[in-house]
Amino acid sequence: MVERIPKNHWLFYYDGECPFCIAAVRLLAGMDFFRKVTWVPFQELAAPPEGLAWEDLNREVYLDTGARKGSASQWYPGYYAFRRLSLRLPPLIPLAPLLWLPGVDRLGGLVYRWVARNRYRISDCGGRGPGK
Repeated sequence: MVERIPKNHWLFYYDGECPFCIAAVRLLAGMDFFRKVTWVPFQELAAPPEGLAWEDLNREVYLDTGARKGSASQWYPGYYAFRRLSLRLPPLIPLAPLLWLPGVDRLGGLVYRWVARNRYRISDCGGRGPGK
């Protein structure tokens, strides 16, 4: 359960039942030298964060940078979450200029969506997701 989060801290919601996702988050968390991101399996939440539904969280990762638009959180889904992480995780900083080039988000989004849809097959779970 997510409790008190320090100011200027980011929340990264991911599928905690997906072996591929867990391995990816372990790798990313290892790059979080200054511990500025809290890595949250969405299955540990009592309710989805305001503005998101369980279906959203099951479809792709979400990053909450603490930036607010009005009174609601501004969420960064999928590829855009990883692109934002490239600004915060020191080993990814050299990739940031490439990830932020105009048009790269289109290709990155397509690749991310394919991986997200196939994450259980990639994990070698026989295509079985939660509840299958």
